[in-house]
Amino acid sequence: MFPHVKRIQKQMKADFYVGVGQDAEWIGSVSNFGEIYQIPIEIFIQVNNIMYEEKVFEFIKLCNGIIGQHPCKWPWPWEDSRMTDYSYFFIPEHEKVYASIEGNELIDPIKILQGYSLLEASTGLGVPEFPNMKKIINKGE
Repeated sequence: MFPHVKRIQKQMKADFYVGVGQDAEWIGSVSNFGEIYQIPIEIFIQVNNIMYEEKVFEFIKLCNGIIGQHPCKWPWPWEDSRMTDYSYFFIPEHEKVYASIEGNELIDPIKILQGYSLLEASTGLGVPEFPNMKKIINKGE
């Protein structure tokens, strides 16, 4: 399915969302293979959230990650994705996937794959707001 994933051995965490801000929907997380170069391009090229979610689910399952469906618990000791190595957002209004590295401003991951610098890949959308996942996921306890 994604043969290149098994060859890379870095341990970079990643969180995946649809939307951005307090209302973003957490799709899931991986505790390894989260770096931009390790994510299948099939995720980054999606233009609708249904296909984005499907590709993310496939990738998370391949990486033995956590799919964010209740009663799933947030996998990290921190409250939101600002401390996660990489966060990926499909923003439906833009029909595009963006990335944030350690909670910094949104960048275009496709530009990074094309060899652009972080500055050149900047989207001008600023630093994303992250939902407080400990409150959202653990509120049913």
